Amino acid sequence: MKTNDKIFTIAMTLIIFATLFIACAPAKETPVERELYALTCEVVEVDRNSDTVTCEDYNGNLWEFFGAEDWDVGDCVSLLMNNSGTESIYDDEIVGATYGAWVLNK
Repeated sequence: MKTNDKIFTIAMTLIIFATLFIACAPAKETPVERELYALTCEVVEVDRNSDTVTCEDYNGNLWEFFGAEDWDVGDCVSLLMNNSGTESIYDDEIVGATYGAWVLNK
């Protein structure tokens, strides 16, 4: 085998191994911030005139959503929240509300 053929064979072998190494290497995963989270609250006020339900989470924050027809004070509600991509809860939005349970007097 001539010297040029040996160099060509070695170069091609290195290129093939480098290609296989890059193709088989695990992809770097970028962390994804979850935008949705669940929040459990207790209904503290139902205003049927304005169709508004006010509920309080266990940190004392008040949240409001529309659709008062099936809600009563004391109901437990599970809110699906969107964090709007921020760390502050004050711009979070209610995406959905689901009945959780009826809460007995404490």
